[in-house]
Amino acid sequence: MSTTNQNTPSPRFLPTEDHFELIQTAFGDWIFPELNALHFAAPHPDAFQHGNQKSKSHALNVLSGYFNGHLHAQDRLYIIIGSDSGQLIKYVQTLDPLPRGSRWLFIEPEPYARILQQTPAISDLLDDYVHLATPETWEETANQLLIDDYFRIGGVIFERSLAAFDHPTSTYLSLVDTLDAQLTQRRYAVVANMGNEPFIAAQIANAVNFYHDCSGIKNIFEGKKAIILAGGPSLDSQIDWIKAHRQQLFLIAVSRISARLQAASIQPDMVVTVDPFPISLTVSRQMFDFDHRCILVASNHAYPGIVSRWPHRLLYTNTLLPWIEKKPEDSQDSWVPLNPTQNLNSVGPTVTHTCVVLAAYLGFKEIAFAGLDLCHSPEGLTHASGSSEASAGPLLDFSAIKVTTNLGHLAWTTPDYFGGIGALENLARLLGSQGVKLFNPSPNAVAIKGVAFTPLEAIDWPIVPFDRSALDTAIKSTTAERIAHLERLKTTYRKMADDVRSVEQLAHLGIEANRAFFHGVNPKRQQMHNRRMRAIDRLLRRCYPEAESLVKAMAKRNILAADLPHDFFALDAKQAERMGFKFYASLTTAAKTLLPIFEQTLNRLETRIAELDRSLRIDEILERYIKFDEPERALWLAINWHLDPASVLKAEKTYTQNLEKQIEENLKANQEKRHPKASLRLAEMHFSQKNNAALEALIRALANHPDEEQAGPYWNYLQGLHAELKHNPAQAMEHYEQVITTAEPERDALLLEHCLLRVSSISLLVGNHIQANQALDTAAQLNPNHWKIAGHLAELRGDMPHAIETYIKHLQLFPGDSSLIYRLAHLFKNSGSVEGIRECLSLVDFCTPAQQEQLREKLSSMISEMTKSSTSNPN
Repeated sequence: MSTTNQNTPSPRFLPTEDHFELIQTAFGDWIFPELNALHFAAPHPDAFQHGNQKSKSHALNVLSGYFNGHLHAQDRLYIIIGSDSGQLIKYVQTLDPLPRGSRWLFIEPEPYARILQQTPAISDLLDDYVHLATPETWEETANQLLIDDYFRIGGVIFERSLAAFDHPTSTYLSLVDTLDAQLTQRRYAVVANMGNEPFIAAQIANAVNFYHDCSGIKNIFEGKKAIILAGGPSLDSQIDWIKAHRQQLFLIAVSRISARLQAASIQPDMVVTVDPFPISLTVSRQMFDFDHRCILVASNHAYPGIVSRWPHRLLYTNTLLPWIEKKPEDSQDSWVPLNPTQNLNSVGPTVTHTCVVLAAYLGFKEIAFAGLDLCHSPEGLTHASGSSEASAGPLLDFSAIKVTTNLGHLAWTTPDYFGGIGALENLARLLGSQGVKLFNPSPNAVAIKGVAFTPLEAIDWPIVPFDRSALDTAIKSTTAERIAHLERLKTTYRKMADDVRSVEQLAHLGIEANRAFFHGVNPKRQQMHNRRMRAIDRLLRRCYPEAESLVKAMAKRNILAADLPHDFFALDAKQAERMGFKFYASLTTAAKTLLPIFEQTLNRLETRIAELDRSLRIDEILERYIKFDEPERALWLAINWHLDPASVLKAEKTYTQNLEKQIEENLKANQEKRHPKASLRLAEMHFSQKNNAALEALIRALANHPDEEQAGPYWNYLQGLHAELKHNPAQAMEHYEQVITTAEPERDALLLEHCLLRVSSISLLVGNHIQANQALDTAAQLNPNHWKIAGHLAELRGDMPHAIETYIKHLQLFPGDSSLIYRLAHLFKNSGSVEGIRECLSLVDFCTPAQQEQLREKLSSMISEMTKSSTSNPN
């Protein structure tokens, strides 16, 4: 235990003190050291002298290397937490001219925002394009910048500054979480019903595999009970009960839990898939092991690789075609559109929402869930065992939103799940008005209004086996009916392909007329080109309405980008020409995207007809599978033609190779979100909020991490924080010592910095002030902002040489810190060093002009006073 003088620091000395002052670095950048010392301080200062400026653009060089052009795309609204002491605003404005159609909204906590707005070097950079707001005003500014229009074109980009990314303040932590949640909810509300390219492309491709819509099964189980099997971690605790009562239940499962159900020898009655992206196949690939009794219900835009591979009965939701059909003029009164009129319409942010709508559509009046959590388990898991997410370990990189569970405990969820909670509450309210009751038996699931917390065993399930015969008899069709349907679809697709080609040609003419109109010098000819553009628009609407609507739907985001009022002033001729060009070019691009899809789908249509009428040999059909990029279809052929699996081996091998690539990409993405380093952000937030329960959950999550070696130091750090909250500093120090001895200095630098700060804090608490200073000195080597605090502590301990040394190290990096210059000069005065004060005087030019004159006078006065004193007292 060290002995100290009357200035012994209290254990509360070690604050992360906010100075709210811009200070100039040795490189000439003005920053808030408490936010950006880690990023913009000189890496290896070699002298305490005025000439230590190598480059006045060091901060911009750092930002350029990190963001590397990612903040300068066209037609974007960048919403950025933090501005890196205003340097990020400078970085954005370095590009001249700024990309057309883009805006930047920086959000800073009020004290920092106020200082930056009062600093001419920053405020002069704010204009109609670049804005700085506070957490209280950002939404108003975002609305003025037409955030919803940017959402519609996929143009809202959420970013973190370097300071926010390294989370030095709890303010940034809460800002990131809150903004992420709000933007996720608003994005879904704006774009939920917007068609775009992957959805339309999937719908066109899927139509060749769809014959039965859901209208034939509506209300066939009126008044009965069903269970929806979702993919949350609570499924693991409910799976045994479901298996024991399987014969009494009707099970509707999301496709991604197929592996878990296979492991438990449970087959659902229906399995549901909705997403159009390849990852949907990756996480659901085990679903193809279910037998013929399992029925697939797919949204019309589900991933085609799943739909075409499914070998058993198949139902689809919504419309068959992505356009409204027009009755042919020569058709008879008996004409029936290909798009069903009474089909199930499914919408919602997750596949579980579709399952709920499906269950109610089937007539079920009591619907229970298994595995519906919409939040993290106490162990930090987001999905049931057997999923790729569960095998990758607990999710550690996410914006945490606090929710309440069915037991009344607090849990964490992600912004997308949070949006799903609101959507499910709306759905529960709608179904409740129709007499449908929803139950969730999971105690650790998020509490949802309208969904009762009821254990599975407390529900009055029938004791006799569930009779699903009505479902089996409802899905019947003959080969002749299916072939006739495919022939009609082929005719429709050929006509649509021709019409889309015509739309493309007219759009080309529109580009030419637009260019001629704006570049012509003869007013009469300009009028002619204007009439041509109007005639093209009329021709599109009158002769090709279905194709025009399809192409516009495909080009919707680009068209909206062209319509955005990019500038807050009247368009000049050049801008108007470009907007007209972008409109027609968007149609051309969309048409060119659609035509190959139609061509490939028409070829697949021929294959489907050959599958049914058996007009081709097996090897010829398999060759078509590979040629037209659907090798996954080989499973359908093997099962429905009762073939030896060896006969489809070539196509299956191609399918497996493609799938393995997707699995590898999915695994990589999951691992990135579960890197142990990601736990730091949440840990700091839990600790600052004294949230013991949440910290314990994160500790359990790290204990389950598959990479024990990397996770170990972080687990020990969290254990140390937990011990501190339990007022056990000795135990905390044991864990922190483990961190220091096991962490990799380069990989875990941020962890070591945070750990050393905690060591310093505990050392102060127990009165070991020298150790506290040593820990701070070491932390300062990782983040130079701590040199100043280390100097304060040394000064309070009465160790003036140590204080002077650390202050000098701080000023080598931040020579514009006027308050510390004056403080150091006093220490030099007390130690009798005139030369030291002169060195301090040489730094005055780094300070703000308003501070320089007064500071120079004070330092000069010190030098004069000491010089006179030494003259009058030569000894």
